[in-house]
Amino acid sequence: MDEFSLSFGTWFWLFVPMSLVVILSLISMLKERGNK
Repeated sequence: MDEFSLSFGTWFWLFVPMSLVVILSLISMLKERGNK
């Protein structure tokens, strides 16, 4: 049970920052296209 919770927390904190970076990069790309 402890191993599962630990792995879940690790994957959660690894996935959240990566998803935020991807979303921010997509938004910046869309803004650049809009300006052009």
